[in-house]
Amino acid sequence: MAHDPHPTTTADDPPTLHDVDKVPTLLVVYLVVLGLAAANIFLSVSGLGAVALPVQLGIGAVQASLVAWYWMHMRRGDTVVALSVATTLFFMGIFFVLVLSDVLTRWRGGI
Repeated sequence: MAHDPHPTTTADDPPTLHDVDKVPTLLVVYLVVLGLAAANIFLSVSGLGAVALPVQLGIGAVQASLVAWYWMHMRRGDTVVALSVATTLFFMGIFFVLVLSDVLTRWRGGI
């Protein structure tokens, strides 16, 4: 039986060496994450007041999305990976809603 010197790959193949990201792509994503971190640090000392926190949270969300999409390979994930991400986000949402409702309904009077 002869060995095929040029194997073909399909979308159903498991991730192997043919599925490696290109170095320039990873370098650009790394530089974008570093640039966003520098922007976040600059915003913390810029004195924007109440606007700074939502902007910094947005920058952090973009950074987390880039890390998950490129370095954690979420874009190549199958159904199980998508289900685990959706479940994680669902339960984190429940956690944040419950904590926020607790904080907002506390009595703020003195003792």
